[in-house]
Amino acid sequence: MNHDHAHQDSLFADGRNVLWELEGYGADDRQHSSRLLGREEYLRVRHLFAAELGDDDWMMAGSYPVPPQLWGPLQELLGPLGFEDGQDYFLGARQNLAFGEYGNGN
Repeated sequence: MNHDHAHQDSLFADGRNVLWELEGYGADDRQHSSRLLGREEYLRVRHLFAAELGDDDWMMAGSYPVPPQLWGPLQELLGPLGFEDGQDYFLGARQNLAFGEYGNGN
């Protein structure tokens, strides 16, 4: 295994150094809303996406659609999220590393 790949895997193992972004897009394909979720918040809602995630437990492979039937359950677990009809929502992982913490070649 490549050292850099192994280092990257360890940085993000178990959802460490990751935030999850809930994004809303309008008919114009522009982002109209964004909310970041921490690890504990994500763990509260992950089961809602279990059927879609497969082996991507931490959503590291990309963003996943958040259909309207999940809006209520998500808000029950996280509080008001400001969902609006006519917007498409997605949830996906983002790296959350301090500048220079990864990729320094060491």
